[in-house]
Amino acid sequence: MVQKNLIIVIAVAAVIVVAGVAAFFLLNQGGGEKAPTYDTDFAGKPIEVADNLDNGIVAVGQDTFRWVTYFGLANKCVMVDQNDMTNYLGKAFMYNGRALVDIEGGNSATLAADDPARAYFTHANCSITSDDVRVILELKPSMVVVPASFYTDVPNEMAAIEKAGIKTVAIGYIYTFLQKDTFEVTDDLKKQIGVLSQALKQEKRGGELLDAFKYLTNDLKDLRSKITTTRTGYAGALAYNGAHGLDSSIAYHMPMALAGVDNILTGTVDYEGSGVKTYNAADIAQNMKNDTVLFIDASGYASNTTNESKGIAKLFQDHDAYIVIAYIWTGINLEDIFVQAYQIMNYVYGDSVLSESQFAEKVNKVYDLFFGTHYTNRNISVFKSYTVDLPASGTPIFEDINNFYMVAKKNPIHGEVTINSEGELSYN
Repeated sequence: MVQKNLIIVIAVAAVIVVAGVAAFFLLNQGGGEKAPTYDTDFAGKPIEVADNLDNGIVAVGQDTFRWVTYFGLANKCVMVDQNDMTNYLGKAFMYNGRALVDIEGGNSATLAADDPARAYFTHANCSITSDDVRVILELKPSMVVVPASFYTDVPNEMAAIEKAGIKTVAIGYIYTFLQKDTFEVTDDLKKQIGVLSQALKQEKRGGELLDAFKYLTNDLKDLRSKITTTRTGYAGALAYNGAHGLDSSIAYHMPMALAGVDNILTGTVDYEGSGVKTYNAADIAQNMKNDTVLFIDASGYASNTTNESKGIAKLFQDHDAYIVIAYIWTGINLEDIFVQAYQIMNYVYGDSVLSESQFAEKVNKVYDLFFGTHYTNRNISVFKSYTVDLPASGTPIFEDINNFYMVAKKNPIHGEVTINSEGELSYN
């Protein structure tokens, strides 16, 4: 089912920001599963607990600011990764999490030398330099959140931070957070939430996050029970280390699985990194069926330029094809995995399972659960090669992501796709 009026539907559903926050707390009243406790973090270090967060949080490296935002502590961040100032593509948390340094800086992500916030963003993507360590030592934050890989990738820098007596906690890179088939939360995800709950003294919020995963997986399970005839699909243009064409995919595509669509790719996934790899047209053609649907990741839609990618597109010339929100981009987009699952369900099974208006409600619910609101507060508009107008107050996150993509990538994050005989794509 084509979502031609989706943005309008979401805008009409929106009321005011306070209502979104209130809905979040209503959804989580009464408690639920408690975040588990652990002795060590993902680097094998004993968990250090912040006495308070008065001196702020440094969240550097892949996924750290994402997780701090999930815990509602973005505004405590006194330093974040460069990638989390400039890179809004595929990262919904960037439309909600406003770091303290981000607020005090300008509306530019060009990271020019005279940007007042420049010193408080790392000088490398998903890493730290000696200059960054100097700033961290000056800030004396209450907690530094880093990926566990920093202890092997930048050991000297980490040693300097720890020698200064600054508390640190290491998180893991988690690309599969739900168990295949059962969709139960994996042990790694439980540990991620548990470790951060302890280190940041946010046990209640940790329990709420676990409840959110349980709620969403159960809701999708209930919707799948309405499916009478299961269809098949192929998801192409998945991003990993940048955008890729339709030959980029994964053997286990979690949003399709959650949506009740069978992936035509087979085999196990090697989660060394993201698990995403390249497939050729022959791999795909041998498993295609007449009903196979093509899902094109919004992050890689514009990368359908190579002969390999266009060759795959030609296979789907007479098939249903749709654009979907980004599955992965500098880490796994946990919240948008669920958004994309609802999106696919609406496209493939339509009103009998999930209507457009119901989909809009589901999107808002996902963001409410992860962020406490489904409204954007993006305050960065000027980037190195383009400018994206700042959103009006009360703009839903999904709408703002779409607006951003239309400027930065020249394509939306939803819509039906037409494929011509040359394998070229166009969206409706």
